[in-house]
Amino acid sequence: MLIAAPVIGSNDCEQNDELAFAILHIPMKRGLITVSLGYLLSRVFFFFLGIRFLGFDKLPVFLQYLDPPLLKHELLASLYYSSFPPLYNLIVGVQLKLFGESPTAFLAWHILLGWALTLVLFALMTDLGIGSRLAACATLLYMVLPPVVLYENWLFYSYLETLLFTLTVWSMLRFARQPAWWWSGSLFASSTALALLNGRMMFYVLVIGLFLWWHWRQSGKAAGMVRTILISALPLLLVVAVMAKNAWLFGTFTVDPHFGFHMGNGLIYSTWDDPETHAVCERDYPILLMPPTEFPPPEKVGLEPPARTGIALLDDLKRSGGAPNFNNRYYLEVSKMYSDAIKDFVTHHPRLYAKFVGRALVNYWEPSDHYLFFPKQNLQTLGSYDSLYDEVYPAFYCFYFAGLVYALYVSARSRWGDATTLTLGFAVATVAYSMLAIFVTYGENDRYKFTVEPLLWVMVVGMIQKTLHNAAKPSTNGSKTKPA
Repeated sequence: MLIAAPVIGSNDCEQNDELAFAILHIPMKRGLITVSLGYLLSRVFFFFLGIRFLGFDKLPVFLQYLDPPLLKHELLASLYYSSFPPLYNLIVGVQLKLFGESPTAFLAWHILLGWALTLVLFALMTDLGIGSRLAACATLLYMVLPPVVLYENWLFYSYLETLLFTLTVWSMLRFARQPAWWWSGSLFASSTALALLNGRMMFYVLVIGLFLWWHWRQSGKAAGMVRTILISALPLLLVVAVMAKNAWLFGTFTVDPHFGFHMGNGLIYSTWDDPETHAVCERDYPILLMPPTEFPPPEKVGLEPPARTGIALLDDLKRSGGAPNFNNRYYLEVSKMYSDAIKDFVTHHPRLYAKFVGRALVNYWEPSDHYLFFPKQNLQTLGSYDSLYDEVYPAFYCFYFAGLVYALYVSARSRWGDATTLTLGFAVATVAYSMLAIFVTYGENDRYKFTVEPLLWVMVVGMIQKTLHNAAKPSTNGSKTKPA
């Protein structure tokens, strides 16, 4: 039977931290077995329902992927010359080398990711003091939601990103309770993987650093903690190495030098939706009416193609299958033109930019199964179940907002004074960081929300348990309630 843990927001949290850590290996077993069995049985059910792993048709097309022949036969050299974050291409390349385009092999990888997400989500809930039965039910309910099933069965990096966010927050909680190198190592390894997976995560480590600094100030565990953090932060050198490589090859010290593309692609959606923005761009910023994904030709943007290098990945405008090669040097120059036009647009038309951000915010909070590029086959297979999720989603939205407010209130009231409230504050900051995408993109923000949705789920479940705990609390004044 799981050992009782302190209720989120309780004053007894810190007193139970050392005891909880000392017996972690005992109470977790039954709950972990329960959620593991529940998860695997649900995947068998969805398979027999007709859900299949899809997305191979996008492998030669999506801009994030290198050309499949390069992934199979020239993986390391192609990763070096690619201007996109390297981690998911590395994973896909290794899979292709070992198994080819085998849906079974890629599904097995994503099932492992889903199983890991199930375990980490359950562990995070119970470590925060949520009762084992409620945590198990909430974990399994989350793992069978339509967006989770859809992302798990689609060839893209968002599912791995979701696991890494959840693992990062759990590692923060464990490190705050016992500053051992393996938890700080897990924390920085996860943040490193996030940065190498998605360029937007490059500065997420600053959020982590802020919360570690605050915990160091509050705990007084100075020398040993600082040494542990510095040693554990060594994986971040990989991020610096990728940034230095991009500075050497492309003149930009960043993980992903395609800012102009990302924001230009988002602004295109806004110009289509808003006649006023369209009119301004038509008059002053014609490049912002050309979708970057359609690869504006040199004569339209007034650029001369750069001199050839003899490296196909940097020179060829097309991939082997005919899709645009977004790693070529000409495209990087076009991306800079989008950046310049967007900066001028934001400077001179802040009201229109504010409308863009407002639409992006609404898009962020849309149901995560609304993502534009999901294969219709799995959506149709889920059918009425997916429709039901869309119908009840307004309730999810209300609970998510209430959970955010609750977590922010609890953590701020305690001034992040213990491991539990520190972690709640860090989870809120992680969600806020993911929301920064609304300032640069529009049309895919529901996907960015999905990657932190487990954290929202934890906040909601913690709020529900706290409400139930208070409702059952005796009304005698001065009595101290024992942990639930």
